[in-house]
Amino acid sequence: MSGPQRGYCLIVNNFDFSRSSPKLSNRTGTEVDEESLRCVFTWLGFQVEVVQDATSAKMLSSMEELASRDHRRMDCFACVVLSHGLEGGVYGVDGGVVRLEKLKRYVDGEQCSSLRGKPKLFFIQACQGNKEEQAVPVPADGPVNPEVPAQTDGPSSSGDIRSDVASAIVSIPISADFLTAMATTPSCVSLRDRKKGTWFIQSLCEKLKLLVPRNRDLLSILTEVNNDVSQMSDPNSSNMRQMPQPIHTLRMSVFFPVPEKPPRSLPTSSSPGSVPNPIGQLVHYIAQYLGCSIL
Repeated sequence: MSGPQRGYCLIVNNFDFSRSSPKLSNRTGTEVDEESLRCVFTWLGFQVEVVQDATSAKMLSSMEELASRDHRRMDCFACVVLSHGLEGGVYGVDGGVVRLEKLKRYVDGEQCSSLRGKPKLFFIQACQGNKEEQAVPVPADGPVNPEVPAQTDGPSSSGDIRSDVASAIVSIPISADFLTAMATTPSCVSLRDRKKGTWFIQSLCEKLKLLVPRNRDLLSILTEVNNDVSQMSDPNSSNMRQMPQPIHTLRMSVFFPVPEKPPRSLPTSSSPGSVPNPIGQLVHYIAQYLGCSIL
């Protein structure tokens, strides 16, 4: 990515489901995810816009409005949805279901010409069903992440093929250049800590902060997220696990330019009343870039 602007990042954060039908629980802890995402994507150079407690209609209208803008100077587009969900869809706070394919259609190659050939990145923090991912034993070659208490984010034409022909117009499929990073696999629940946020989003933010400065591409970063989340466990259910799933039609690797400054520290990462140490933050950032650790 080398354009003058990274792009828009739309964050849809649905917390209050008190008036939903069917009845869904409020998503305590999602505010931590929102703040982490806002911090990291701003650091990466995105223009972040947040929509809170969106109905199904508001989710669609927000995407439609963003898609109608001029993206010619932008490198890409990103959308993060934090909500309850089911396989292939997410819930608005009214209980209405928005199909992910419909959400993505607003920015495909047909509907949004100024994003043609550019990455469209979707990160979906929601359940895809009620099934619990189970653990199976594997040989251990590293430490397992600390256990954290969790909640779930789900509801209680045929023709000849011609090649080697020169053409004056380069064309690509309408569905090209999409990445959809799901918090979990089909039919399964995703897990959320009421105080620390969701496993998937928190791992995503940490891995972006760690690996973008090391010039790692997005798919390899998401593979690290997969590994990280797969080792987490719920202390209330020792056999419950979560497996994120990136799905993509990208035609090239996605690298974010390394920001000149380290990401802003989040309030939750400091002890109450502590004063941030900018020198320490800079040293830590340089160590990340060089692949070193600080003891």
